[in-house]
Amino acid sequence: MRTNSCCSPQLPNITYIRVGPKKHRVGMQNLDDVFQQLYQLERDPSQITNEELLIKARRHNYIPRKPAIEIDYTEALREAYTRYWKNRKQAREESGG
Repeated sequence: MRTNSCCSPQLPNITYIRVGPKKHRVGMQNLDDVFQQLYQLERDPSQITNEELLIKARRHNYIPRKPAIEIDYTEALREAYTRYWKNRKQAREESGG
């Protein structure tokens, strides 16, 4: 089936992050699950190492094993988790929990 859509389709369990200096849009699988696990462990973004982010994201996604690319991915993953963490924390505070 062909569509005339201008944009990439939004697929379930895919989170789009911006990676690298050119901010390429990359879809990653199951990041919400990874972020939810970290949040439930009460891990704020400053407590998570770059290696931990890569290991957890690699369980569901291909990330090249090149240092410069790994740095770009960890920065993007940390930004995405920070947004997730702040949104969850704000929602919890607003609900009185």
